[in-house]
Amino acid sequence: MTVIYSSAVPQTGSETETPTRRFHTTADRVVDRAQPDITNIYAALLRGRDTKPDYKSLGKRDVLGTVTEEKTVQHKVDGKLEQTTKEWSFFKLSEYKWMSYAQVYEYTKNLGAGYLKLGLKPKSRVLIYAPTSREWQLCAFGAFSQSMQIVTAYDTLGESGLLHAMNQAKVDLVFLKADQMPTFARIMDEVETVKHVVYYQDLYGMPKGCEEAIEKVRAKFSVSTIDETHDLGRDNPVELALPDGQDIALVMYTSGSTGKPKGVLVCHQGVMSVAGGIHEFIQPYLEYYNDVVLSYLPLSHVLAFFVDVYCIYSGLAVGYGTPRTLTDESVRECQGDIKALRPMVMLGVPQVWNTIRAGMLKQVDKSSWLVRKLFYGAVELKNTLRGYNMPHNFMDSIVFKKTREATGGRLKFVITGGAPINRNVQRLMTAALCPMIQGFGLTEASGLVAVQLPSDSSFNNVGSPCPSVEMKLVDVPEAKYFARNGQGEVYIRGPSIFKGYLDNEELTKETVTEDGWLKTGDIGEWTEQGQLSIIDRRKNLVKLVSGEYIALEALESTYKNSLFIHNICVFADSRMSQPCAVVNIDENLIAHMADEAGVHYNNPSEIASNKQFIAHVLADLQQVAKRNNLAKQETLTAIRIDSELWSPENDRLTPAMKLKRSDIRDHNQDKLEDMYTQMNLESI
Repeated sequence: MTVIYSSAVPQTGSETETPTRRFHTTADRVVDRAQPDITNIYAALLRGRDTKPDYKSLGKRDVLGTVTEEKTVQHKVDGKLEQTTKEWSFFKLSEYKWMSYAQVYEYTKNLGAGYLKLGLKPKSRVLIYAPTSREWQLCAFGAFSQSMQIVTAYDTLGESGLLHAMNQAKVDLVFLKADQMPTFARIMDEVETVKHVVYYQDLYGMPKGCEEAIEKVRAKFSVSTIDETHDLGRDNPVELALPDGQDIALVMYTSGSTGKPKGVLVCHQGVMSVAGGIHEFIQPYLEYYNDVVLSYLPLSHVLAFFVDVYCIYSGLAVGYGTPRTLTDESVRECQGDIKALRPMVMLGVPQVWNTIRAGMLKQVDKSSWLVRKLFYGAVELKNTLRGYNMPHNFMDSIVFKKTREATGGRLKFVITGGAPINRNVQRLMTAALCPMIQGFGLTEASGLVAVQLPSDSSFNNVGSPCPSVEMKLVDVPEAKYFARNGQGEVYIRGPSIFKGYLDNEELTKETVTEDGWLKTGDIGEWTEQGQLSIIDRRKNLVKLVSGEYIALEALESTYKNSLFIHNICVFADSRMSQPCAVVNIDENLIAHMADEAGVHYNNPSEIASNKQFIAHVLADLQQVAKRNNLAKQETLTAIRIDSELWSPENDRLTPAMKLKRSDIRDHNQDKLEDMYTQMNLESI
């Protein structure tokens, strides 16, 4: 029996637009709130307090100290192997410590009262410049308890981006981790409206240089710890002053992949409509007031923030981790966050899953021929059985026992979002760990707008529209995407759509139509079962000399199947018949890869420009293209290697781990010029 995931709304659609589609069980309506009648984010916490006040809600691990280890590293110098000793530091962490719903309520109510006593008032803005943590959400809910607004800033955001967010949003109070205090101290004289600074620190102690920064900041601003602000509110209690549904909850700054971050105005009811919509269909897959979710992605990203809010609303406990302490290999004298928490659900972005996949397959490929055959055969068999809804979990204890144990052994499903995930990655994770479901979300839509069901065994799609939105596809004639073929730019409408860009009415009008449709900029396609497939971003469609269009982001997702590369940025323009790329390979791994490939070199610094090694990597990428049935015009014809690992810190990636194409282009201009010469093209 064919499952239909979305339904067309009668009497909609035209020659240039597909019929409007909605989630199949709510085809007659769009969900505009969470039940029972919850339209503001703080009320989500009150629901948990009233339902099970003593149940654990938010968990964290204290840093008990650091362990330093010396490691001997071999590398070539002038053709000879030499050994050097390096020091590596690892965290030692406590077990998870939990706050109940009642405790979170009491703490945030007092914290909100403390903000009032400092001089803030409803609609005052609190900027959070801190990593994902329990304190992050305590700060946010403290603000929501008194109808204040949260301004989000990625903790990896540079000084100019942070200053832009604070000044444009006219922030009254900045909340940060002690580690971020030196950054704030360097720009404090350019801050225009901030009067108060509240911070928190690890139990382990104050990082080096932070005490001096705090004293410097204290000379100009009111400075207090989060606990001091809480105690101030406890001693000066006030009643809750909850916001209306249409009041602004968040000024959420985008990660800035194409320029200065934009402040997106997200209202309370927008977030809670998504929570209510998700709750319509996800309930059968979860056990509320029992299951635990791991949160470690940046809460400044709308998807991570929304998942946290949904957990608090629905009764899923949230345990916080960090990318640096997720696995046993990254900590000492304790378990990593995943094994310590043993979550039922976790969220990730493609870059995370690609890294896990590469590590998994490298271990498998070191095994005997029989083990490799068994593993890859089991991946294929399990996905096939699952596709026919036949028993398949019997293989978990035979073939996939180790991979499941590495993630705690209790995962029910994992969610991937932020960018398209390659089919092969999703198939492997679904077989070796648990079902991987794709989500499609936008800051401008308060969270998720489409998501797969955990029972959906299909690939290459992001599921059906969430019950909180309706969706249609609109012609993009210049790229030959037409509604008559079920393709076009994705437009969405519903109560979760944002209230506009801060201080940018012109851009808001360009982005949202007069009748309320948000133009996402994503190119989509409907499947026969009513699921949405994302083909690419409209701005990343490039026309080649042949007149054919190629989708850069989709190609990058495919080429990441290569085990050689850490990341890739594909380039093309109207002079080319085939694309080229700058490939990112970690300088700490490149020598090992060259050795395995039999490439001769004298010093590791030579490898990235070694023609033999470049040809070896290009050949592998071209094999990836062939295995994935890419057309000739989609197959790379030239590459160059950048061995400086791309990251938000060096401005090659956004804080959400998306490529910053213009920065990568500027940094690698010489490599691009070299490829243009090879391809007989004139420089741009």
